[in-house]
Amino acid sequence: MKNKKIKMMFTAIIATTLCISLAGCSNDSKTPPQTSTSSEAETSESVSEESDPSGIGIEIPERYDKEADNVSFKTDVIVSANVRENGLRKLSATVQKPDPVKVFDCLMGDTEIREKNEEENNYWYEGVNNEILTINNTSIGFSTNFYAYVSNAFRLQQGYSDYNADKYELDKDLEFASRQEAFENIRQAMETMGIGIEEQYKCYVLEHSMLQSEEYAMDISGNVDQASYKGSWTQDDDAYYFVINQKYSDTPAYHVFYDSFPMAADENAPVQVLYNKDGIQFLQLEKVFTFTEQENNYDLKPFEEIAQVIETKYGMLLDGSTYTVNQAMLYYMENKISEEKYEVVPVWIFNTVDSETGKTLQDIVNAQTGEEIIWEEK
Repeated sequence: MKNKKIKMMFTAIIATTLCISLAGCSNDSKTPPQTSTSSEAETSESVSEESDPSGIGIEIPERYDKEADNVSFKTDVIVSANVRENGLRKLSATVQKPDPVKVFDCLMGDTEIREKNEEENNYWYEGVNNEILTINNTSIGFSTNFYAYVSNAFRLQQGYSDYNADKYELDKDLEFASRQEAFENIRQAMETMGIGIEEQYKCYVLEHSMLQSEEYAMDISGNVDQASYKGSWTQDDDAYYFVINQKYSDTPAYHVFYDSFPMAADENAPVQVLYNKDGIQFLQLEKVFTFTEQENNYDLKPFEEIAQVIETKYGMLLDGSTYTVNQAMLYYMENKISEEKYEVVPVWIFNTVDSETGKTLQDIVNAQTGEEIIWEEK
């Protein structure tokens, strides 16, 4: 049940956050837990040439290879050159808060409003053409009818069988604006709304011909819903879909999306924007942070000790499957302590492929303590 699953996901987020409604906007710019003891199994291990530990206290390999029973490490260890040379700087983080008046003016200032509800830290607007805007103190959700059509043809959720984002190009400019011009217009609009973003994005190129070929809509009974199809697609429908993440000094930043979705993936990026010749058609923003450097670096555990956590976890599984760990990346993680209070924790995020299912599993390990981080709703 293709579209139904996606729409059910969006409905759940709206109910939880009052900010993820199908929303649309037009921006008229045309230019653009757990550590365990070591396994006793015989293993073979090799570590690639390691970085000079001077200034960071540990050696971080560029590649980690090890075989241990049902767990195979063929792991690219992704760390910025700055961290390898100077260590990982301690940070603090505060959540940026959008300005509701400026958000409204930017996204719906020229829209005839059919219905609205304005409360402190909770604003909701509906336009006569089904535009929807929701704003609270950490989130913005906005979409138009055009987004509704695109969502029937561009599906970003990798956990669903109808995922198709990998069919779209990433390295191509459309006629109405280049990717960089479009991004700059988005960045300026975000600044107007009170939100600063870095130039750290991935851009899916949504050409009208591909959108038309991938369009699929179904009704509540699971039947094809012809009434929800766009009808015709032209070059005027060409668009970009931006997935925008945060980073600090070339180290990516991560947080649990809406305190509900812990997977580090495009679908959970804190800022997502659909942009066409008429400007922003969809905006989903969920917690963008400002970072401040603190004294000293984080004291990181050796990578071999961190990898042992993953080896022990999957080595204990007696399900007949084998597990291949193909990537480990160092992140800053904004960890919610209490309402509006966050700490910044260094973490390793591992991607592991289950041979039985072919699925990629993701695990998060605290880079200081070596404890696996098991997400719990706060």
